[in-house]
Amino acid sequence: MDIHERLRSLERENAILRQQLSILRAQFTASLAAHELPFDMVFHQLPIPMVLFAPDGLSVAMNRANEQLVATPIDQVVGRYNIYNDPAAQKRGFVAAFEAARRGQIAAMPPTPYDTAEAEIEGRVVDQQFWAETTYFPIYDHMHRLVLIGEMNRDVTDWVRIRDEEQRLTAELYERERRFAALFDQLSIGIVVIEESGRIVDCNQAIATMLGFERDELIGTIIIHRTHPDDRNTDLLLWEELLDGKRDSYTVEKRYLHKDGHIVYGRMTCSAVRDKEDKITFLVRLIEDISAQRTAEAAVETSRRLLQDIINQIPALIFVKDAEGHYLMVNERLAAFAGYEPQAMIGKGDDELFAPALADYYRSFDREVLRHRRPIQRDDDRWTADGLTAFTTIKFPLFDHEGKIYGIAGIAIDITERRRMERERERIEQQLRETQRLESLGVMAGGIAHDFNNLLVGVLGNVSLALSELPADHPAYPLLAQIEQAALRASELTNQLLTYTGRHQPDMQRLDLSRVVEEMQTLLRSILPRRVDLIVQPSPIPLPIEGNIAQIRQVLMNLAINGAEAITGNGTVTIATEVRDVSADETATMQIGADQPPGRYAALIVKDTGHGMDEVTKARIFDPFFSTKFTGRGLGLAAVNGIVRTHRGMLHIDTEPNQGTTFTVFWPMTTLSDTISTTPPESQPIQAVVEQPLVQHEQSALVVDDEPDVRMVAQRMLRRIGFTVYEAASSAEAQQVLEQHGHQLALALIDLSMPGQTGDELATEILSRYPSLRIILMSGFSQQELPAHLRASSMVSFLAKPFTLSSLTTTVTAALSSHAL
Repeated sequence: MDIHERLRSLERENAILRQQLSILRAQFTASLAAHELPFDMVFHQLPIPMVLFAPDGLSVAMNRANEQLVATPIDQVVGRYNIYNDPAAQKRGFVAAFEAARRGQIAAMPPTPYDTAEAEIEGRVVDQQFWAETTYFPIYDHMHRLVLIGEMNRDVTDWVRIRDEEQRLTAELYERERRFAALFDQLSIGIVVIEESGRIVDCNQAIATMLGFERDELIGTIIIHRTHPDDRNTDLLLWEELLDGKRDSYTVEKRYLHKDGHIVYGRMTCSAVRDKEDKITFLVRLIEDISAQRTAEAAVETSRRLLQDIINQIPALIFVKDAEGHYLMVNERLAAFAGYEPQAMIGKGDDELFAPALADYYRSFDREVLRHRRPIQRDDDRWTADGLTAFTTIKFPLFDHEGKIYGIAGIAIDITERRRMERERERIEQQLRETQRLESLGVMAGGIAHDFNNLLVGVLGNVSLALSELPADHPAYPLLAQIEQAALRASELTNQLLTYTGRHQPDMQRLDLSRVVEEMQTLLRSILPRRVDLIVQPSPIPLPIEGNIAQIRQVLMNLAINGAEAITGNGTVTIATEVRDVSADETATMQIGADQPPGRYAALIVKDTGHGMDEVTKARIFDPFFSTKFTGRGLGLAAVNGIVRTHRGMLHIDTEPNQGTTFTVFWPMTTLSDTISTTPPESQPIQAVVEQPLVQHEQSALVVDDEPDVRMVAQRMLRRIGFTVYEAASSAEAQQVLEQHGHQLALALIDLSMPGQTGDELATEILSRYPSLRIILMSGFSQQELPAHLRASSMVSFLAKPFTLSSLTTTVTAALSSHAL
């Protein structure tokens, strides 16, 4: 029997006792009227503890029931003023209740505790504490006079104890409920109490906050409605199994719909609470918000995928193994190289994936890295689908926070292209060194040609002056004429040196390369030895190029003669022309013109069956004066070098010892024209030196050159044709002459290359100060050395060194022809 039922039972007993008391009182009154029973007999037999007081508070009677209750003998109570003399009774309100009874009221005292002193009542010792409920009531006689005050006591110890226990349990229950409520609301895990229908009975603040609702908004709703539609079926199936008793609980991870519409991830455990009959009283769902975990997992997964994407896209083979050699991670390139899918390699070792020899190599490499505890790099070559591939592999150990090795990682980089580029770089560096060597030789040859031309000015100029002074029948005339011819041949030699340097710019015209070769057949057959057969295979279509006919013929003749001289005994020289599309890779292999752009070229091919060349000879064949023969000047191929570079062409040599040599010259092609000529323009006839001076009245000229011999010859020639001549050894001296005689000068003959202020700079300054002055610039190089603004000026002419009296006269005449002196 629980506390509540016990309390209700005591209340019923109390009511019954009150009723019995009323009945007894009535019976007692009736009995007294009918029978005159002794009061003491009746009073002491009453089962209700009672005490009778005189109105003044004197205790006049106490029955045995009360004696048993208070464990105090009757004689210790009767005859005393216990109520008024007991301070405790006054304090507890007994006096007030007694006074109320004296006023005719029934006054009930609440249950009051009593501590009985040790006493012996009817042979038994009593030492106890009890609770009594005391009621004071007035007693009247038949005249309705107050004669007694009755005190009725009821032992309510059991009731009080039950009440106290109930209060204690109630307080404990309240405390538990309070703690549970606090725990219920303060738990970070959402708690939802639901009925079998799925309707929410109660929920805590955590789930309300998790879903963005107030608690009152959730209570009464169906919990499944807050689940994402895609996750409801799984939850409902498990819910039905729980209701059917097939399971006591279940846990799922699913998505919930937040009030604002976004998704909340939760881990939900649902349990059923059953009574003694195993019937479900209610169900509880514990919901943990795992959105942050999912977000972290998503971030980790994103990082993992990012890392995997990065290593997949790195142009290298990448892997990670554990300490036992099992693959933990591979990128797609490594998997493709090994012939597997990436996931198929995870968890396997090298012996499960590769051939035994290769697996042994990989394992030994791993063991070496683990043994030395440091990165190790190796270069090796492997056969792949693309052929032999060069790799450089770096393997390194992986350490944990305690410094223990837990794995090994590696990266293998395909260095095939790098190897090729290194070889290409070496080739280009070699080519650059060769180009620099040739440029150095070109600078030297150009310097020699320039200085030699200055020397030839003195020789050729003085000879031409001497010949102009002597009659043709003079004994010295033939000797001087031979000197002049030798000087002219020397001048041709310097022109070849200038052609080698690329600083001799010839006149260009539109040509058909095939026609040039066809027209040269007869001449070449007459020049080559009879033991050498000449085969000409011209292109069936025109090959239009822009070039100098004389120089192209010189290239063809030099290559043909060079090929014939390379043949010992009988042999063949084949000359062919054709169209070639040259790629960028092919231009890189050219001996001359490797910097030219790829495209369509007209190819001149000269092939011989001679002894060929080794690499040493091949590297030097374009050097001036280098020759493998004991005869010749050694400028043939050097001139070819300069001509090809002047025409912005390319040249390739294919040769090996005892395998012959093939020279292929590539000329840039131009658009086809109907006016393609192979006939060189006719040279202007050199005007004869007139007996009379060129200048009819006295005119002045200025000669500026840092070479004394050149100044002397130029002065003599200008005086010979009628000029008054001033000379200057530098631009500074020329400025001084101009300050004194500038307005008298009609002509200035200036060397292009001088130390300090150069000839072109001096000419530009003179034109700005003396616009009517005619200028002739002299140079041992070609006219192309002049700046463009001077070449375009009608006031400037060019005179090539060395020059004769006749060529000087012709140049002066042309310079002055548009100006009346």
